[in-house]
Amino acid sequence: MEEKGKFLHGTLEVTIFRATMHKASVPFKCISARRRSTYVTIKIDNKKVAKTTHEHDRIWNQTFQILCAHSVEAKITLTLKRRRSVLGKIDIQARELLGESSLINGFFPVMNQKGEAMKKLKLQFMVWFKPAEFEPSWEKTLEIDGGYNGLKNASFPMRSNCGVTLYQDAHHHASFQPPFDLCGSPRRLWEDVYNAIDGAKHLIYIAGWSFNPKMALVRDSQTDIPHARGVKLGELLKRKAEEGVGVRVLVWDDETSLPLIKNQGVMKTHDEDALSYFKHTKVVCKLCPRLHDKFPTAFAHHQKIIIVDSREDPSSRNREIISFLGGLDLCDGRYDTEEHSLFKTLNKESHCYDFYQTSLQGASLHKGGPREPWHDTHSRVTCEAARDILVNFEQRWTKQCDPSSLVPIASIQELSHQPNPTNTWNVQVFRSIDHVSACPLPKNLGGVERSIHEAYVDAIRRADRFIYIENQYFIGGCHMWEENKHCGCRNLIPIEIALKVARKIKAKQRFTAYIVIPMWPEGTPESETVHDILHWTRETMKMMYTIIGEAIQESGENVHARDYLNFFCLANREIEVKGEFVPPYNPHPSTNYLNAQKHRRFMVYVHSKLMIVDDTYLLIGSANVNQRSMDGQRDTEIAMGCYQAKNEENDSKNGGIRAFRMSLWYEHTGRADEVYEEPQSLECVETIRSIGDKMWKIYSQDEVKDMGGVHLVTYPVHVTEKGCLEDLGDGRFPDTKTPIKGRRSKVLSSIFTT
Repeated sequence: MEEKGKFLHGTLEVTIFRATMHKASVPFKCISARRRSTYVTIKIDNKKVAKTTHEHDRIWNQTFQILCAHSVEAKITLTLKRRRSVLGKIDIQARELLGESSLINGFFPVMNQKGEAMKKLKLQFMVWFKPAEFEPSWEKTLEIDGGYNGLKNASFPMRSNCGVTLYQDAHHHASFQPPFDLCGSPRRLWEDVYNAIDGAKHLIYIAGWSFNPKMALVRDSQTDIPHARGVKLGELLKRKAEEGVGVRVLVWDDETSLPLIKNQGVMKTHDEDALSYFKHTKVVCKLCPRLHDKFPTAFAHHQKIIIVDSREDPSSRNREIISFLGGLDLCDGRYDTEEHSLFKTLNKESHCYDFYQTSLQGASLHKGGPREPWHDTHSRVTCEAARDILVNFEQRWTKQCDPSSLVPIASIQELSHQPNPTNTWNVQVFRSIDHVSACPLPKNLGGVERSIHEAYVDAIRRADRFIYIENQYFIGGCHMWEENKHCGCRNLIPIEIALKVARKIKAKQRFTAYIVIPMWPEGTPESETVHDILHWTRETMKMMYTIIGEAIQESGENVHARDYLNFFCLANREIEVKGEFVPPYNPHPSTNYLNAQKHRRFMVYVHSKLMIVDDTYLLIGSANVNQRSMDGQRDTEIAMGCYQAKNEENDSKNGGIRAFRMSLWYEHTGRADEVYEEPQSLECVETIRSIGDKMWKIYSQDEVKDMGGVHLVTYPVHVTEKGCLEDLGDGRFPDTKTPIKGRRSKVLSSIFTT
């Protein structure tokens, strides 16, 4: 592997056996019970990546799998510690593991603070390095008898014979008809959610970052369930609770919201509104703070899940657990369709009571559009994986609420426990969570689960042809940035993609990564928070394109960096049409709001948390690509990874994952070209790129021109052939004064914005 000379890229397996004050040749003796407990930390470049338990006898026999995508100059440090003192350490240079032997095994003396070997104090350990290139591709993995067994460092195992439904956006018009043979038939998420809640007989569990009981799930005049149109979510839940269904709602407690002074809180999540709405009803609603020892108000419970019991099929008395998870909260502004309209729906039921715009200061329906369109992805799961999501809810409720108010699953006599052989999906549920938020966690996780991050890295390392990502944020790999290397955003997802592309370039194999993000994160674009996040995003892009550019130069190939990696966003621009809503008031002069209204354009906010690899494996959930979501000790998250078992009726060319991607691309580009069937091909890259470049020109020009239902635009940055990033135009987002490359905040700590 040619990048071996530059990167320690793979998995470190570190086993800590024991430590002793005696020579290795002397049999180990029990240490007095009075001896203080001792433990070992493992660091890479002074950043802790693992820690043993505290043991009095200095015997651990603990093994850690540590993901690495670091410079060959990195240093691995094993430190022997007591609670308040350092006994000694052992340093290992990364390059030592990249030679002929990738194994270090034995009893080694630790070094004191002066760098001197302490011959009587030794640590027995084994370090083995497995390069990432040795991971088999998804295709080869699934050809092996037994298939993919999933991750070990997760609370929940891989489940087979599950049912999975994938959703794009909260709703679709009947007119949205992508070619069925390529894209399948899109489902209406919020109508399915309504039906699931309405059909529950025993339990309805909801956990969310935000929850608004006053909003309606069903708003389409052409709906198949007209009796549900306009029904408030809260009223539906109260009715079900009156019927005897156990309705439990777990909402993140934004502790900056103060009902006594009518302060909505920094994030305006309706937490206090929800609590008040269900007061003196049979719905049990709990506000749950994200407890953190250092930053008690900084982080959130970010999971978005709904769990209900449902009839297996109309002809059966048996019931099953079904769960929804993904990026959509049941709150303001999330209802949208494939049209992502800015102005046309402001006098219609869909948005006249749900005008949402957080990026334009002072925006309101009475001053007119643009509203903030919302693109998201979600999923529905059945069978054992759905029960794992139920267990996650129960663990969270048990930790921070009264467990006696949960519905005992054993009391649901009609609940079927038989696997459904007609279901072809294999699903594993992942989390970012710690022991402060859920109980109990498996002992091998050490009190913190980071399985979402590990799942992303594992999926990328197995990628062979392409990666497609939609995410609200894309920040990571700070240890490889030019600046701000110690900001703490050390998740490996961006650097893993860059290294995958680099290896494919050097092997002269086609590979492409498509990444769709918002133009800027939600909030007024002039704010310190937005500028800071844009800065981290640009640093991430620079790091990735630098790695790819160097690979191109070393290969000697006459190719462009954008042949392999492209960033996009979504946007809309509408010409005025007859019968449009006419606002009684106008935005204040010389504001972003007035500019956006006059130019009739705005971004479509990408809120998805989705990755598709080779049309074979899919990750979807609540987790963003940033440290907050991947850390495990910051925001709490949930996701699932899934693939379909191959058989004669279902192969990678007509499976549900490929159909879902094609449907998404049809929504974004207005087309379902045959070239989309081979996303890794240069022809497909050039087609998608040309659409993005063309639509950015239409979006950013002075002349108002309708984008005609095509929303994909190239992210506004110029990438040179060799991967250098340059400002595009004046370097600002249209209708704003905000620099696209952002600016490092002098006020905010990086822990809040990474």
